[in-house]
Amino acid sequence: MGHFRRAINGVAIYYVGLQGYLVYHLKTAPPNNVQPNWSDGSKGMFHSGMEPMTDKPKLESATPESREPMVQAVLSLYQCKPSLGAMEFYAADATVEDPCFLFKGKTEIAAAWYNMVKVIPTSETLSYKVDHSEDWVRIWMNQKYCLRGIGLDITLPSVAYLTLTRTDDGKELIINHTDEWYGKPLLERSNHFGFELIGTTARAFRRAHGWVATRYSCAPNVREL
Repeated sequence: MGHFRRAINGVAIYYVGLQGYLVYHLKTAPPNNVQPNWSDGSKGMFHSGMEPMTDKPKLESATPESREPMVQAVLSLYQCKPSLGAMEFYAADATVEDPCFLFKGKTEIAAAWYNMVKVIPTSETLSYKVDHSEDWVRIWMNQKYCLRGIGLDITLPSVAYLTLTRTDDGKELIINHTDEWYGKPLLERSNHFGFELIGTTARAFRRAHGWVATRYSCAPNVREL
C-alpha cells in the first residue's frame, strides 16, 4: 500500500510540475515561426509576404474566397457561438489541440466547443488575420474571453493552424486544428530533444484532459455527428 501511495504522489508531483513548466514555456518560448508549404501556383493565395518553400500539388479550386465560410465558422466557435453547421467543416476523424486539451473525432470536438460556453459564455474577436496555403490555413487572432461567474475578462492572442484534407467530391475539411496560445509551439516530443519525456507526457495529459472534459456533452444531437 505504501508503494502505491508513493507512486500516486510521484505522478501528482510530476503532473503539477509539468503544468508549471507549461506556464513557463508559454511565457518564455519564442513564437512559432513554422511556415506553410506552398507551390508557386499558390503565391497569390498567401498574403503575408513570405515566400513558398516547397512544391505541393496545386488545388485549383482553393481560394481565400472559397475558404471564407470555413474561416468564419471557426471564428464563430472562438466567439462562443457553436453550431452543428460549423462542425460540418471538420472531418469525422479530425483532432483539435491546444496547450491544455486534445480532442479526437467530431463528436468530442463538438462537445468541447459546446461545453466551453458553460465556462466562457461570451467571447469577442478583437482582431484577426488569415493566411492561406495549399493544404492549410493559419488564423492569427486576438480574443477577449469573459469567464462565467467572476466577470473576469481575459485577452488571449493565439494562432490557429487548420490542416486541410479533401473529400472525393472536392470539399475541403479540417483534419487537424492546432491552437497555439501567444503563438508559442505546443509542448511536443519533437521540440524537446534530450527531454522527450516532457513532450510525450504533456501530450498524454492533454489527451486525458480532452477525454474527461467531453464525457458530458451540451451539444444537441452530438452523438449523430
